[in-house]
Amino acid sequence: MPVPLDCSGAESQLSHTPLPVPVYFKEAECSFSIKKTRQPLSYTLPPRPHHKNTSTVSRIFSDRRLPPWSKLQPRSVSFHGLHKQKSLLHSHLYDASKRKLFFKQCFQKLSYLGRGSFGEVYKVRSHEDGQLYAVKRSVEPFRGEGDRQRKLTEVRKYEHVGHHPNCVSFVQAWEERGQLYIQTELCPGTLLQYCEEYGPLSEWQVQTFLWDMLQGLRHLHDRNLLHMDIKPANIFVSSTNVCKLGDFGLMLELDSGDLRDAQEGDPRYMAPELLRGEYTKAADVFSLGITILEIACNMELPNGGEGWQQLRQGYLPPEFTAGLSVELQKLLVAMLEPDHLFRPSVEMLLNSSLMQKTEKRRKLVLLAQSGFQQCVSMYKTVFRFMQWLWGALCSPTQWLLFWHPTVPVTPPHSPFLLPLENCN
Repeated sequence: MPVPLDCSGAESQLSHTPLPVPVYFKEAECSFSIKKTRQPLSYTLPPRPHHKNTSTVSRIFSDRRLPPWSKLQPRSVSFHGLHKQKSLLHSHLYDASKRKLFFKQCFQKLSYLGRGSFGEVYKVRSHEDGQLYAVKRSVEPFRGEGDRQRKLTEVRKYEHVGHHPNCVSFVQAWEERGQLYIQTELCPGTLLQYCEEYGPLSEWQVQTFLWDMLQGLRHLHDRNLLHMDIKPANIFVSSTNVCKLGDFGLMLELDSGDLRDAQEGDPRYMAPELLRGEYTKAADVFSLGITILEIACNMELPNGGEGWQQLRQGYLPPEFTAGLSVELQKLLVAMLEPDHLFRPSVEMLLNSSLMQKTEKRRKLVLLAQSGFQQCVSMYKTVFRFMQWLWGALCSPTQWLLFWHPTVPVTPPHSPFLLPLENCN
């Protein structure tokens, strides 16, 4: 293309202006960043849009037969034995003649814990035993039998998990008026909330929490169960600082052999082989390794891009891991091995020298906590006995009446004595 000339015949000065060259800033090359101080996440959904009220289906089609799960009576949900979703829920506190829900009659709602795509969770106190629990209730009623069966699957998963000190315990589940209720043990918060409240954790705390989570994960893997969604938001911390695996909604059962409905969890914690459709126990080990890397280094995990790829290629940023011990770094490198065939199992990790030393310290702490709780319980028993004894000593008349009950006598000035007195 000819260069334009000006009026004097010389080349225009604009033709000598160099083309802009892109400049890459060093900040753009950094794929990892430290976590920023922020307010705790609420995990709430946006408010539902307003809609006009319409007549219910039962009013439009009065002769339509309603499904059995839409009846008013609460029905127990269980996949064990002969009680498979058939028995009515019974409680001496529940009055079927009232229109109040079983949930409202048998529990005291204390606070609202959160809400997700499946349901909303409440902190409650049971009127049966006075203990605190967490109850998750489905947000929307069942849209049909298929939706009902899909939601009830979580109950079966909880029952398959069973009881373990490092897994959130399942208590019971029931359905009432087309909604599912799941009652579990209550934990004060999640590991995500714990880290946001107390800041970066010490390495001793990280090692202790890692040992707790490996114990819970071994329990799942021994039953051929894959958690598939291990992350700080799904790890719960008890009042005694014991970590427990929870939220088993995406859990896979390898014994079923049907992985068509398998779903991946949070992409920040996802193992690379899941993108190829390979579901193995090693995927949970990778997710746990990413979780430990996050809480040990106070690192903001990338949601994608180059940093996401680097973590799945075995690269650990030295500017974050430099403060960790060599033993913990070796464990992280092994847990984040890109090839799942060479990734260590949970049993191998627990047999490592670091976890063996952590196990001894952890068991001593748990033993001390158990002894302290027993002392507190004994102190409360002795205190109640002393209160009763002091009350008995302060009122000896009641003490004597308690041990020597008197025969009822006719009180003075009784109308039954008046005729006898008049006779005299």
